[in-house]
Amino acid sequence: MSKDAKFDFDTNWYDLWMKQSREFFETANENLQTLFENGAFINPEAHMAQINLWVQHLKSQWQIDQFQEKQQKAYEKYWKTMGKMCSDACDMMVDLWIKRARDQNPIRNIRELYELWLNCCNDIYKKSMHSKSYQDVYGEFMNAALKFWKSAIPE
Repeated sequence: MSKDAKFDFDTNWYDLWMKQSREFFETANENLQTLFENGAFINPEAHMAQINLWVQHLKSQWQIDQFQEKQQKAYEKYWKTMGKMCSDACDMMVDLWIKRARDQNPIRNIRELYELWLNCCNDIYKKSMHSKSYQDVYGEFMNAALKFWKSAIPE
């Protein structure tokens, strides 16, 4: 999701995830393809400026404009939490990418990098779901959604 986009709460979550996956491959191909040409072993530490630019793009997908209405505070907190989780997953991915290169088990192509990213997203999400702060924010988000739908459906 670009910085300029407003989040549509009617978005299908599968569609959102598929869009993120497409963004991952498109931006990885645009920004990192030369690092993986001919199956070459690359040391990610030698290309950190290039990698960091790409990672910033990944992180920006969850940055959205500030919500305007006061009653949407719960939504804002939730999306900020999701943005932090995305940022943490990206940071974890880069750290593990570097570690694998140091351990002589390099990432050899963008597909392997994607799988590493998915694993990092999964790990961060699992850890976050068990935290009290995430549960509180998610609870507020769900309560706000239920209040909205209750007010939107005529009795």
